[in-house]
Amino acid sequence: MVAASLDMSLFFGTPEQKKEFSSQLLQNLKTRGVVKIRNHSVPESDISRLFELTRQFFALSHEEKMHAKHPPHSSPSRGYSYVGQENISSISGFDKGLSSGGNVRDLKEIYDIGSKDGTAAPNQWIKETSLPGFRSFMESFYATCFQTELQLLEALEVALDMPATSLTDIHLTAQNEFRLLHYPAIPTSELRDGTATRIAEHTDFGSITMLFQDSTGGLQVENQEQLGCFHDVSTESQNEIILNIGDSLQRLTNDTFRAACHRVTYPPSIKADDEEIIPERFSVAYFAKVDRDAFITPRKEFISDAKPCKYEAMTAGEFGNMRFAKLLGGRS
Repeated sequence: MVAASLDMSLFFGTPEQKKEFSSQLLQNLKTRGVVKIRNHSVPESDISRLFELTRQFFALSHEEKMHAKHPPHSSPSRGYSYVGQENISSISGFDKGLSSGGNVRDLKEIYDIGSKDGTAAPNQWIKETSLPGFRSFMESFYATCFQTELQLLEALEVALDMPATSLTDIHLTAQNEFRLLHYPAIPTSELRDGTATRIAEHTDFGSITMLFQDSTGGLQVENQEQLGCFHDVSTESQNEIILNIGDSLQRLTNDTFRAACHRVTYPPSIKADDEEIIPERFSVAYFAKVDRDAFITPRKEFISDAKPCKYEAMTAGEFGNMRFAKLLGGRS
């Protein structure tokens, strides 16, 4: 199954075009778990600069990156985590009520940023002299993504026939996370015995995730109509936004649609028994999250006698802390 590519210029068109885009967005998220968005509101020049600075950041020395090291037990995540410091397998199966996927090592390094005005956890920055302009650009790009996030949430309000601003109003404090990821080049043998992967199967904590990725490949998303079957999500351009929903939106809509499990493994052109080097991969994920004090209990319009409420009352902050406590078990 190939991920559909939707033209977001329709969202900015007539009311009929906006409704058409919104309907297609919802349908694809329900069935395929993911959709690719083009002609969105993030400028191509900004995305090009984003990838340029991401590559330059991960090319810095370990010592330079560790000036922004992830603080012990920081929740939410902030700063730099080296290869093997975070292992997503510790939360694999969480959304399905299953035990963890085990101790599978993630072969990735990451750098996490939050809002410059956020109070949950302070950002950690490298020295300005290590990469001039890095901090100012990342803060600006975060703000740009926030505006696009609100537009996509509005489209889902339209598609779900929710009252206007139902979703956007609980995202206004921008308690989001912005993650730069680097998957170093590795031989195929590193992944062959199943004790390591690029990133293990998981769902995202928040409401929606906007992903930018290079052309290396390896991202796979679970087919929502055939659970357990994963399909490759390639990209024609780094300017595409790859969109999936997360656990919080699944809860808010009482399983009207499900958070999409996804993982990163071999690129489609490389097989497990090949004796090749898997090339390095870069991606950037923007995790949109519900305001920490807002409840992510199912809304009344998604509850009925035929479909009773599936989730207990809980704030987004409480839910995030619960998920993060489990993730910390994968940090060293």
